[in-house]
Amino acid sequence: MKRFLPFIIVALAVTASAAFAGEGGAQVKGPAQVCKNELATLGAANFKSLYAPGGSGANAMGKCVSKHAHAAEANRANAAKACKAEMATPEADFRAAHDGKSFAEFYGRNKNDRNAYGKCVSSKASTANAQQEAATMRAANVCKAERAVDRVAFTAKYGGKAASAFGKCVSSKSKKQ
Repeated sequence: MKRFLPFIIVALAVTASAAFAGEGGAQVKGPAQVCKNELATLGAANFKSLYAPGGSGANAMGKCVSKHAHAAEANRANAAKACKAEMATPEADFRAAHDGKSFAEFYGRNKNDRNAYGKCVSSKASTANAQQEAATMRAANVCKAERAVDRVAFTAKYGGKAASAFGKCVSSKSKKQ
């Protein structure tokens, strides 16, 4: 079962990304694609250090996908709450804050605007996902630069082991942003 878990997570991620497909068939990045981009940007050693610091690194991709899938689900749940709150706003107040458009007119994308709630949720969740990914990549770049200055001091500051220091640095810095 443990062997199949990363494949199941990737399959769920692909399914979830297809469910949140944007207008015109463009797809929102799913967790697996985000992880592939991180791997390409960070490099294998940094990617492993970030997602599997104590392990062999063989499961770094699975851990990355799992982390991003959980974050995406939390973002979707938060977006749903925010959209329900917007829907509950008195129409006059909503129109005043959104250029005179109703909730359905503002978020709807089909001829009768009946998809407004779904579009609201997907747009808010996608924005939150993109912001989290940007924060992670900014933190990774800052940590790379900090480590390049003095590797020994960097390791001492973020943990006694060089393998986990990069991940701890990125984690601490991405939460601050």
